[in-house]
Amino acid sequence: MIELKNVSFSYSPGNPVLKEITTRFNAGAFYGIFGPNGCGKSTLFKLITGEIVPDSGSISPRWNDPLERACRLAMVEQEIPGRIPLTVREVVALGRYPWMRRRKALSDIQEVLNELQLAPLAEKPYSHLSGGERQRTMLARAVAQDTPILLLDEPASSLDIGFQHEFYRLLRRFARKGKCIVMISHDLFIAPHYLDEALLLKGGTIFARGTPAQMLSPENLRAVFQYRGPEHE
Repeated sequence: MIELKNVSFSYSPGNPVLKEITTRFNAGAFYGIFGPNGCGKSTLFKLITGEIVPDSGSISPRWNDPLERACRLAMVEQEIPGRIPLTVREVVALGRYPWMRRRKALSDIQEVLNELQLAPLAEKPYSHLSGGERQRTMLARAVAQDTPILLLDEPASSLDIGFQHEFYRLLRRFARKGKCIVMISHDLFIAPHYLDEALLLKGGTIFARGTPAQMLSPENLRAVFQYRGPEHE
């Protein structure tokens, strides 16, 4: 579970990016965070990971050290690395690194490769992959990390529509197995069909939260994104 209480943050004095954020994300659920560019979505993730600390309020869990965080939280960044001098299998295996000192029994890497449909590419150099294949490889690395919390920032941006559906089904399946999955997304059309809850951010505050159908209503989309629909063009 992730819990934020009255969290505010600004990169410069007098210009708050997030204001009095209070919310929680529970284990066993798949959440989506939506909002226009600059509304504070990525900053919220940085606060959760501990990359930055809030000006006020509290966030739990708190990490005692980077190793503890790596064993509890995995993240797929929006910016996917273009060049890594490793094969797909070796990149995925990096997800196991935090557990090397803890000797945790983990399932075979092959299981993760199969789940993400990467087995045929396992020995291919990562740098030779397409954008979508790299994105799947980074997700596989995060899955191999075997953490109870998984954060994803625009994880399906390079995936074709067929794999997007399979990708979201997979995330929902992970949530049903007990993971807390929180995703930043601009995908207002496919992703909501797979989410348990959606969060709308506007101007650094939570505009609304609830089921995707409730949150992504035409009224809310107009209020948050100033979208009026093609009939007004």
